[in-house]
Parts: sequence; C-alpha cells; structure tokens
Amino acid sequence: MKRDYPLGFVAKIGPAKGKKLTEVPIDPDVKLPAEIQATIRRGEQAFKRESKRRKQGRAPAPEGSTAVPSFITSVGDEEVQNHRESMLEAKAQQSRGKRGQPPRLDRLRVVWTIVDRLQAEGVRFATGRNSKMNKLVREWLNVRAARSPHDSKSRRKQLTPDAVQELLKQVERHRQ
Repeated sequence: MKRDYPLGFVAKIGPAKGKKLTEVPIDPDVKLPAEIQATIRRGEQAFKRESKRRKQGRAPAPEGSTAVPSFITSVGDEEVQNHRESMLEAKAQQSRGKRGQPPRLDRLRVVWTIVDRLQAEGVRFATGRNSKMNKLVREWLNVRAARSPHDSKSRRKQLTPDAVQELLKQVERHRQ
C-alpha cells in the first residue's frame, strides 16, 4: 500500500525526495495503541456526522419562490455605505459593556441590502406587515434561516411579519 500525499506536497519538497516518499509503503506491522485508534475512530465518526448535518441543513429554496436572488450586492454610493456603517457602529457601541442580548446588527445590515435590491427592481418601500416588501424580505430571510448551520433556535426559527416590520421600521428611521 502506497501513501497518498496532498496535491502540491511533492512540488514543495522537491521531485526527487517526493518520489521517494510516495514509493515508501506503510508498514503493516506498526500497530497504534488502542486509545489512539479509538481517538481516530471518534474523529472520523464526528466528521461523518458533521458532513451529514451540513448537507441536511442546506435545504433548497421552496418551489415557486419569489424571494430575492441569493447573491446580492449593496449600494454603489460609498457615502451612503459609510453613513450606514457609522450608524450601525454607533448602535454596536451603545450596547457594549451592557448586560443582555446584543442587537442583531448583522440582520439589519442584510435587510438594508435586500431593501436596496428590491427597490432597484421596482418594489415600493413599505413597512406594513402585509406589504409586498415585508413578504419578500421575510421569505428571503426565512430561506436563509432554514439553511443556517447553527443549531440555536434563534438562528433557525422563521421570522414573523411583525419581526420583519420592526426591521423595516429601523431601516426607514435611518434612511437619508
């Protein structure tokens, strides 16, 4: 049995030495201690479980989905982006050193980007819980939450129209 080395390994150590290493067989008489074999087995099982869990966590988008595309770019105006980042940084600074759950600024940042994209596509901005903007933003966020690799409920649960309405109101408050 020959050893398999990663790609580029031979190039790093030189072709003459690399060729010699690949031709060296693994000694079948070398036996690892039982505790090391058990550790290797546990690691391989954990890797298989994690691989399976990750595959299950990435659910495809629902059929007939009208959600926003998965790849979204933000605003092109650097001044607007800097203004947004400074507001988000100010919110983060307010919550530093205090007790309790920190604000979900990453979600607000994502909602801002989605709103920009939807407005560019002609969807009217509205904060109502039954508005088309609310529905599209909620659908996009819920698809991403279903695919989240996090096990915590707060990262995977479906957002309600009221939760998205609150996010849209925050976006409205900070718009120029």
